[in-house]
Amino acid sequence: MLMNKHKVLTGSKVIPYLFILPFMISYIIFFLYPAAYSFILSFFSYKGYGAAKFIGLSNYINLFQYGTMWGCLANTLFYFICSFIPTMIFAFVLALLVRSKPVKKFQAIYKPIIFLPQVCAVVASALCFKIIFGERVGVISQLLGTAVPFLSDTQLMRWTVVIMMTWRAIGWYFIIYLSGLTTISDEITEAANIDGAKPIQTVWHIIMPLMKPTFMMAFITNAIGSLKIYTEPNLMLAQSFDPPMQVAPYTNLIVNSMSSGQFGVACAAGWILVIVILSLTLAQLKFFKGDE
Repeated sequence: MLMNKHKVLTGSKVIPYLFILPFMISYIIFFLYPAAYSFILSFFSYKGYGAAKFIGLSNYINLFQYGTMWGCLANTLFYFICSFIPTMIFAFVLALLVRSKPVKKFQAIYKPIIFLPQVCAVVASALCFKIIFGERVGVISQLLGTAVPFLSDTQLMRWTVVIMMTWRAIGWYFIIYLSGLTTISDEITEAANIDGAKPIQTVWHIIMPLMKPTFMMAFITNAIGSLKIYTEPNLMLAQSFDPPMQVAPYTNLIVNSMSSGQFGVACAAGWILVIVILSLTLAQLKFFKGDE
C-alpha cells in the first residue's frame, strides 16, 4: 500500500517536468549552449574555419580602444532614449483616454487602430518611412516644396529612425498599459472623485502607483528591444550597402565582424551589449523596487 502511494506521489512530481521537457531541451540546444559557446569564443581569434587561437582579453581590449564601437553604442543609446520617452508617454495617455468613460464604449474601434502599426512588418514600415522622408521625391519634401535631407544629413537621419521606432512601439505599450489599467477597480477612482480628487491627482497619486509593476515590465522590455535595434536604421539609412557609421546601430558592429571573419570579435561585442542591457535592467529594477 505504501509502495503504491509512493509511486503515485513520485509520478505526480515527474509528470509536470515531462510536459516542459521539450521546451527545456530546445532552450538548452538553441539558447544556453550557443550563449556559452559564444562567451568562450570571445576569448579566441577565430575566422569561422580552422583552429581557434586563444588570445585572452585581446578582443575586449581592442573593442574598448575602437572608436567606432563607442560611436555605434552612442547611436543605439540615442535611439533608445529618444524613442523611449515619447513612446511611454503617448502609450499611457492613449490608454487612459480609451479607458475614460466618454471613449470607453468605443474602445473596440480605437484599440485595433492604435495597435495597427505593430502588426505591420518592420521591413514594410521601414520602406514606407523611407518614401515619406525621401529627400527629393519624399512625401514631406513634396509637401514643403523643398528638399529636406532627412536621409542624408546625419543629424536628421537619426531622428527619422526615432520617429519610426516611436510610431511602431506606441501600439504595443498601449495594449500593455491598457491591460494594467483593467486591473484597477473603477470603485477606487470613483472614491477618489467623491473625495474631491481632480483627474490629474487621481492619475498621479492613485493610478500610477498601482501601475508600478506594469511600468516596470514595459520599461524593461522597451530597453531590451531598443538596444538590439538593427532592421530600422539599416533599411531606412542604408547608402549603397550599410548606413554611415555616424548613425549605425551597435548590432552592425557584430554583423560586420562576422562578415569579415572575426567571429571572436563579434562574440565579444555581443557580450558587451549583454552587459549593457543587464546593467540597464538592474538599474530599472532598483529604481522601481526602491527600498523594498
